[in-house]
Amino acid sequence: MTDKNAVDLDFEHAYKELESIVERMERGEQDLENSLSDFERGVALMKHCHSVLKEAEQKVDVLVKDNNGLFNTEPFEEN
Repeated sequence: MTDKNAVDLDFEHAYKELESIVERMERGEQDLENSLSDFERGVALMKHCHSVLKEAEQKVDVLVKDNNGLFNTEPFEEN
């Protein structure tokens, strides 16, 4: 496990660390203290990844052509 705060990691590194934690926990070879520590870190990483994805979703714009043939952007609307 790393000493870095979850919010200091980019999405890819946070997700990779989260996958590693899940694999360790699934093996079930750790003691309770390490499992709890991994669980807490995993929750922090999961929240960070969710936050990054939500922020990216809010930034997505759809490029559309108006009646004059010019391209404009409109906010992405979730279906």
